[in-house]
Amino acid sequence: MKNKIREMAVFRITIEREKLAKDKKSVCRIFELLEECRIPCECIAINIDWLAIVIRESEYGKLSGFLVLLRQTMSKMNTFIERDMALLCMVGEGISSRGIGMVTSSLIMQGIEIKMQRYLQCRDRFMVCVATKEAEQAGKIIAEIMDGGDYFAKRTDCIS
Repeated sequence: MKNKIREMAVFRITIEREKLAKDKKSVCRIFELLEECRIPCECIAINIDWLAIVIRESEYGKLSGFLVLLRQTMSKMNTFIERDMALLCMVGEGISSRGIGMVTSSLIMQGIEIKMQRYLQCRDRFMVCVATKEAEQAGKIIAEIMDGGDYFAKRTDCIS
């Protein structure tokens, strides 16, 4: 099953601003700026006060232009960049809620910090972002879980 897990080198940019999630115009503008800079996103997470975006490492050279435009557009915000990360992607496995719980708890119990995770049910994609140095071990743990149960049975109730 390990060969069904794709790994890609990524970095994460976190944009913090008070009540950012309630400001739809600003959130939309962030994604417009990413488009203008031709920076594709792999995974996002949003909280009331921050937006985290996972981007392929190969796009890192475009980040300075994005940050300049972002600072010109938005005030009272902080940005943080975290590098040396890997995004582990499972596609077409139809993971169940129990499977997500098994993966998450197994990684945490093995001391692997999950930087971000996302499950797109109807696209059959489950993504887990971890530090690069922990990616190989995380991939092995996920593969063992995938091979060991019905947590990744094919779904038939989703329309793509």
